[in-house]
Formats: sequence, structure tokens, C-alpha cells
Amino acid sequence: MSSILNYRGLLLSGAALLALPLSAQAQTGPAFSGAMTLGFSTSNLEAGGGDVDLTGMSIDVETDVMFSSAFSVGLDFNMSSGSIDIGGGDLDLDLIGLSIEPAYHFGNGAYVGVYYNMGDFDLSFSGLPIALGVDTESYGIFGGYEHGQLWVEAFVGTSDTDPSLGSGIDILDYGVAASYQINSQFGVFGSVLRTDIDAGGTDLDLTTVSLGADYDFGNGFMAYGSVDFLNVGEPIGLDISATSLTIGGAYDMSSMGTPVILSAEYSRTDIDVDGPGFEAEIDRFAVGLTIPLGGGSSTPLNSNTRTARGDYRSAIGAVVNSIF
Repeated sequence: MSSILNYRGLLLSGAALLALPLSAQAQTGPAFSGAMTLGFSTSNLEAGGGDVDLTGMSIDVETDVMFSSAFSVGLDFNMSSGSIDIGGGDLDLDLIGLSIEPAYHFGNGAYVGVYYNMGDFDLSFSGLPIALGVDTESYGIFGGYEHGQLWVEAFVGTSDTDPSLGSGIDILDYGVAASYQINSQFGVFGSVLRTDIDAGGTDLDLTTVSLGADYDFGNGFMAYGSVDFLNVGEPIGLDISATSLTIGGAYDMSSMGTPVILSAEYSRTDIDVDGPGFEAEIDRFAVGLTIPLGGGSSTPLNSNTRTARGDYRSAIGAVVNSIF
């Protein structure tokens, strides 16, 4: 029942976010910017001589409301739904998230803020009235500096799950991200994320290092890409690592009188577990339709380059969101 209530609450929150552009345009008030992306993806996982396919659809909304030159609130919503064909039926995956990030700007490019993220992840098998769900909450503080072509930001926080992973388990999230616009066409960006899980003296950690770049050709076309490295440190010495490469392109149709951006990208992820000698490969293809809101960004929000762009507050969250 609590999962259903959370699901409805998150849907209502998402609907409220979608309504913000209309209210901002209808009356004089806070400055509003953002973007919304409708996405579709298909992934193929090959491991152990077999393979499975995952198809998914998503909606992502990213907004920023400036109440004054000193105070702003970021409101983001995402909902993804996927299905894995496993022969005897479909395994359905649903992911819903909402984040709120108020921030204070000092006027010299520096800013500080707090963040609160909530999420709901559900698994269900077609034909069975059984569903497994995990609710997550993350909260913490962040601070950054933005001036001219440079942006840099760091954060630290903690996460909780329901049902709980167990008593005495602490989850610490922290990371840093930066970007630099070299010129009007070419920009680079990157991030380092870390999640530490302390289970009463038994430690598990996930670290992601991501680098990316994008290039605007000036005629409506843009190319972008990133490379991500994941390492999982755990107590039994399995040495789990993964490398992911993403390349994509987008076309801005504004010159044709249609304020939307079409995008397509391909990601290849290689997973290696040294202990048992396990290897797996994931090939993902995604397309998106992005609508800038109030002069917001044209970057597709269903892109796997979001980790390198510093859009996540958890290494686990970055990995989960890259699936859809």
C-alpha cells in the first residue's frame, strides 16, 4: 500500500512540474527554465552464452525556478518503465523519481544548497500478482561555482531504503562534477561519484569516473559522447568493473518552426568480474524528443551522458538510471 501511495504522490508531483511552464508564462513571476524529454530505449544483455532484451520508455522533466537573483529551486521528475522478455513471460521494471534542490546564490558565481531525492523502484512478473519494490530517499548538501565558461560543483549526502537493507547499515554519497565551454561550439564535462555502504564493518563501495564532450555544428546538429568507468569494491575480492562508451547526436528543429530537439544515441557497456571470470556486454540504443521550457537546455534528458554532466547525487543512482 505504501508503494502505491508513493507512486501516486510522485505522479502528482510530476504533473505539477509539467504545469509549471504554463503558470510561469501566464503571469508575471519567478523566472523559469527547464526541459522535458520523452524517450524510448532498447537494450540487449549478453552473458554466459545467452542474451536478454530490455525495452523501455521514459519521461524526464528538469526545471529551475529563480525566485530572485539570490534564491532558486530546482525541481526534477523522471518516470521510466521497462520490460524484459525472459521466455515464460515479461519481467516489468518501473522507476519513478523526484528531486528538490533549493539553492542560495552569493552573486559572485558561488552558490550553496540542499537536495532531497525520493524514488520508487518496482519489479513485477506478468501473470503473477506479486511485486517487489524498494523506496529510496537521499538528502545532503552541495556547493559550486559558475563563472563564464567554467562550472564546478561538489556534494555530500546520505541515502536510506525502504525496506531497509538492515540495521547498522550506513550509505554515504559524495562527488564532484565540472564543465568548461571551450568556445561557442565545443564543451567538455566530467564527474566523479562515490557511494560507500558500511554494513557493520563490512564495506561495499561504488566509484564512477566519467568524461564527456559535445560539439554544436551551428546548423541545428549537435554531436556528443562520454566514457564511464565503474569500479565496485566489495569484501570477497570479486573485482567488479565496467566500462561504458556513449556516442550520440541531436537535431534542433527550431529553425523549421518546431521548438523540439530530436536525439539518438548508442551505448556499449562491458562488465568484467575477475574472480569467477564472468563477462557481460550491454548494447543500448535510445531516441528522444526534448522540449526546452522557458529557454532551458536542449540536452536530451534520457542520455547516458548525464553521469558525466553531473546530474546524479549517487553512484548507484547513476548506474540504475543508465539502464533505461
